[in-house]
Amino acid sequence: MTDFDSIWSPAKVFSPTVAKQQSLQQKDWIYVDQFLSTRFAPDPVPKFERNPDTLKALLALASANESADEEKALEHRVKEKALDELQKRDAAMEESRKGKGEPLLVGVEEHLTPEGRRCLNSVALLSVALGSNSTEPQKLSSHLVALSSQEASIAQQTNRIDTLHSRLQTELSSLREALRNLENGEEHKLPLDLTTRVTEWTRTTRHLRNKTEDYKDRLQAMEAVLPTEGLTVPALIRQEQDILVLKELVLDLEAQAKGFQGLPPEKDLARLEVERVQGELEELEAKRERLYDGMIGTPR
Repeated sequence: MTDFDSIWSPAKVFSPTVAKQQSLQQKDWIYVDQFLSTRFAPDPVPKFERNPDTLKALLALASANESADEEKALEHRVKEKALDELQKRDAAMEESRKGKGEPLLVGVEEHLTPEGRRCLNSVALLSVALGSNSTEPQKLSSHLVALSSQEASIAQQTNRIDTLHSRLQTELSSLREALRNLENGEEHKLPLDLTTRVTEWTRTTRHLRNKTEDYKDRLQAMEAVLPTEGLTVPALIRQEQDILVLKELVLDLEAQAKGFQGLPPEKDLARLEVERVQGELEELEAKRERLYDGMIGTPR
């Protein structure tokens, strides 16, 4: 809190030196406030601590800013004066050129034939179109050849770009069509029973995992019981081949045994049954022969 007794003490109030210093300091603060108001306008000036150090820094800043403004204004005036002098000089040169050159040009144009005037205009237009500062035929022809070459190169590049653009457009259409098929195609839609299938696949996977563990346990148990010495892959292959040979022999014997199916188990009864069947066979053969002879009309 400010000590008013010390501020308004008789020594400070009635002292001319102190009063003069306070007056000068008050003027400095007024100058600083005006400078800050100008810089922060239209916003208000931020609050800050008012002390001699702050006043000194702000006075230095205001002085430097004022010096910079004066230098900028001086530079602006110098540039304006230089530009005015250049414009006056250009105007004077233009007036001098017109005064000397125009009568000569008018005289040349008046004494030219229509063909010459047309050629002169053509050369002038060609020079302007090519951006050349000279009207010599060699330079104009060189510029024209270079321009033609550039035109041909640009035309080729344009054709290549058009071809590339057409190809990209075709590929873009294909990609859009493929995307449309992916989004709306029936073959890419999820089946309605997907949840059921996933559940079934999960159940099957769990079952197969359990069976695999069971088979592993059985295999380990068999390896613990069966002797492993001499049990190699070639030996297993040979055993498998022997089993196949025995299987073929068993099938052959079964085929032969099927021919005796229905016979009595006793040997004598079986022989009698065979003789009886053989007699029936002979009678059937004789009957067949008679029928055949009757069909062809040659009795025996």
